Amino acid sequence: MTPDAVQAFRQRYRAQVSPHYSAWLHGLFVFGLGLAAYGALLSQVRLALWWQWLAAPLGLLVFNVAVYLVHRELGHHKRSWAALFYARHTGDHHSFFSEREMSYDSWLDWRVILFPPWLIVVYLAAFVAPSVWIISALVDANTAWIFGAHATMGYLLYEFFHTCHHLPDGHWLSKLPWLCEMRQLHRLHHRRDLMHTHNFNIVLP
Repeated sequence: MTPDAVQAFRQRYRAQVSPHYSAWLHGLFVFGLGLAAYGALLSQVRLALWWQWLAAPLGLLVFNVAVYLVHRELGHHKRSWAALFYARHTGDHHSFFSEREMSYDSWLDWRVILFPPWLIVVYLAAFVAPSVWIISALVDANTAWIFGAHATMGYLLYEFFHTCHHLPDGHWLSKLPWLCEMRQLHRLHHRRDLMHTHNFNIVLP
């Protein structure tokens, strides 16, 4: 998309945003609930053994693999049962940001960067809670709590990194080595000729 086309889409998108929308409340809800859940899950751990802590990187890895697959298969390939997600991602997000127009202009634009606030509630209820229950039954409680906590942290890292990828050029966070590299990969993902085939990860290369 040309810069003019992107700006025209942004104007149309912003015109549809509720006047009551608050980027700060949006971010506070997502990160506040996520951090509270992370802390609550970890608070249940009791004298964990070293091998039980291996569930921490496993939880992060499982989340990142799941995000990669969902992003690739549902965000960039239209399925009838996931049409809303496709429309919001390919239709809105990739029209709002192009490889030459990657930065947000106002706080209202966080609405097209962050996941909807309700999604973290669904994620905690539909994935994290059942995962904790199943792992507790199959392995042990400590492993389950640690896995659940870090599957939750994976969600928060995704939201944080993705927001950083759309920060204004020159922002100090965008210069940090890991973030800088992932930001460049994400910029390539926003190229129209590459977005359906390349760089679906947000946190890991």
